Amino acid sequence: MKRKRGKWETLDGVLNEIWKMLQRGVTHSIDPFHRPVLGTAGKDGCSLRTVILRQVLLPDRILVCHTDARAAKVQEILAFTKVSWLFYHPKRKVQLRISGHATLHTEDEFAERQWAEMRVTSRLNYCATRPPGTCIDRPMSGLPDFLFKKLPTLMETQIGRSNFMAIAGRIESIDWLILKPLGNLRARFCWDNNELSSTWLIP
Repeated sequence: MKRKRGKWETLDGVLNEIWKMLQRGVTHSIDPFHRPVLGTAGKDGCSLRTVILRQVLLPDRILVCHTDARAAKVQEILAFTKVSWLFYHPKRKVQLRISGHATLHTEDEFAERQWAEMRVTSRLNYCATRPPGTCIDRPMSGLPDFLFKKLPTLMETQIGRSNFMAIAGRIESIDWLILKPLGNLRARFCWDNNELSSTWLIP
């Protein structure tokens, strides 16, 4: 009888599992893929920060996270739209290095949908009176007093809408790696005008 090949033994199987793991990262807040590292290029070199994976849009291959429009990474993406994402799942020993170009959304329908679906507590991140990275003389969130001392209403957090921005990164390549006791496995997936090319790699 012919042995059934496992999900990590074919390129199609690997890619299907990648999409599942990314989707789970969106829907499960405790999943390691929920908090990837986003890399941008700035004047001082590569800048890295942990973000929240908000959506994975298929078949368009879009990863979505949110940011304060006043943050430094916004200017970095405006200057150079190529970004990288790093995902690692310590239990499954799977690493994804994803690259592609990002677009920024503030006053369009895409941003409006993202904002409308956000919880009150998440909206607070965009209500600080001063931009991220502003020097201060004591530890503080930057939130106005009327928001800081109680759980605000949706209407009260609307003041953060002007600072809210959605980042949409289109996946152009994925470098997949799984660590295994008897030998690691690695593969690369690249899209050119929606044409997929994939290959196994030596880890």
